Amino acid sequence: MVTFTHDGGGTSEEVWQGADWAVRARPLTLTGCDRLVVVAAHPDDESLGAGGLIVAAAAQGIPVTVIVASNGEASHPHSPTTTPAGLAVVRRAEVVAAVRALTPAARIRLLDLPDGRLAAHRTELADAIVAEATADAPADAGGVWLVAPWRKDGHPDHTAAGEAAALVAARIGARLLEYPIWAWHWSTPADDVWPAGDGVEVLYSIALGAAGHARKSAAMAAHVSQVRPLSAYPGDEAIVQPGFAAHFERPWEMFLEATSSIVRAPDAAEAPGDDALGSPAPDAPDAPTPDRAVPDTPAPGSLTAEFFDDFYSGSADPWGFETRWYESRKRAATLAALPLERYGAALELGCSIGVLSRELADRCDTLLATDLAERALDVARRRLAGLPGVTVEQRILPAEWPEGSFDLVVLSEIGYYCSPADLDVLLTRCRDSLAPGGSLVACHWRHPVGEYPLGGDDVHAALAALPGLERTVLHLERDFVLEVYEPAPARSVAQREGLAP
Repeated sequence: MVTFTHDGGGTSEEVWQGADWAVRARPLTLTGCDRLVVVAAHPDDESLGAGGLIVAAAAQGIPVTVIVASNGEASHPHSPTTTPAGLAVVRRAEVVAAVRALTPAARIRLLDLPDGRLAAHRTELADAIVAEATADAPADAGGVWLVAPWRKDGHPDHTAAGEAAALVAARIGARLLEYPIWAWHWSTPADDVWPAGDGVEVLYSIALGAAGHARKSAAMAAHVSQVRPLSAYPGDEAIVQPGFAAHFERPWEMFLEATSSIVRAPDAAEAPGDDALGSPAPDAPDAPTPDRAVPDTPAPGSLTAEFFDDFYSGSADPWGFETRWYESRKRAATLAALPLERYGAALELGCSIGVLSRELADRCDTLLATDLAERALDVARRRLAGLPGVTVEQRILPAEWPEGSFDLVVLSEIGYYCSPADLDVLLTRCRDSLAPGGSLVACHWRHPVGEYPLGGDDVHAALAALPGLERTVLHLERDFVLEVYEPAPARSVAQREGLAP
C-alpha cells in the first residue's frame, strides 16, 4: 500500500534530476492530435501535470477541453479559517484562472463531484469525458487525445480519474496519456512502479520551451490556496510546498502510455480528499463497464412566472428587502463593490420591488430594471416613479433580452432560478452586452433552496468559466458571494487611478 502525506519529506527534485532513467522517455509530439481533453481529479492537477502540453496544443490551434472532476474542497480538512464549501468556491475560481493562463481559448467543465470519493462516481466522470471528447467530433475519435492522472499515482481520486479516462479511451478509440503528480513525491527513480522497459507502459516527455514554461508557472501560481498558506494557523499550511512544487518547475513534462488499456494500479494512498493525505479512503465500487447504460436524469427547468406570482401573492416584500438588516448590508456591499463611481447605461436583471434599483439610479445616467413577476414590478414602478432615466419592464430572461450595450449589468439573486442551459445563455448575453470597460456585478445566496434548479455557488462557478471576462472583485461570506467581472484585460480601481502598475 502506498502511504504518504503532502507535508512529508518526499523525494527531492535533485534526486530525479540526477537519475538516468528519464533518458528512456520518447519525445512526444502532437502529430495526429485533433482535440485534447485533459482530465483533472482536483483543481491544480491540470496545471501541475499537463500545463505545458495544454500550452503546446493551443499554440498549434488544437482545441483544448479541461474537465475538473471535484472542487478540491477537502484539501484543508483541519483549517480553522475556512470550510469545505468556502474552499470549493475559491478553488473553482482558481482553476478557471489557471486554465486561462495556459490558454484563454480552452473549454472548462467543472463537474462538482465529491473530493475524496471519485471512485464512487466513475460513471458520472466517464460520461462527462465521453460527452466532451465526442462533442462536434466525427464517429472516429482516433484524433482525440485524453490526458488524465496516472492510475499508479497513489492517490485514490487520481486512480479513479485515470480509470474513468482509460474506460472512455477504450470505448471511443481515443489515445490515452497519463501524468504523474504524487508519484514524484513518494516514489524514487528506481521504484518498480515506473516502466521497466518491458513495453507494458511507455514514457514520453515534451519540452515546454520558454513560453510554455512561463505560462505553466503562471497557472501554478493561480492556485493560491494550494501554493500558499491560507493563514498562519496550523491546518492552513500550503499543500503544494516548495520541495513538491519543484517537480513541476522542470522545463519538460512526462507522460505514460499503456500499450494495453488494462493497467493495474497499486493500492491507493489512504486519502480522504484532495491533497491532504493520511486517512483511509472509502471502499469504491467496481468501475463501470463499457456497455453499462446510465439512465438520463431530466435537467431542472427554469422557474416560471407562475412560481413568482404565487410567491408574491402573500406579501409585497417576501424576502424582506425593506426590513432585514441582512438585505440592507448586502446592498451596501454590492454598491461599494462597483469599480466606477458612476455609470452611463445600466441593466438590472431581476429588480423585484426595486429597492436596489432605487440606489443604483443614483449611480447611473439610465437604468433599465427588469423582472419576471408582474406583482413585484407594480411595487417597483411606484417606488421608482419620477426618477430620471429609469425604465421598468417585464421581461422573460434570457429569451427577451434588451437591445444595446450597457456599462453596468447587475445580476443579483436570480441566476439560480435558471436551468443550466438557460444560465449559460444568460451569462453569455450579460458578457456580450457589456460596453468596453463595463462591469458585470453578480451576487447570490449560497445556502441550498430545494425549489431552485441551481445553487449560488453553481452560478458563480459558471460565471468564472465564461471566457472573455476577468474578475476584479471577490467578496465571499458564509451566506452570499459577490463578484465583479470586467472585459479582459481588466484594470483594478487602483490601476485606473494610477496608484498601482
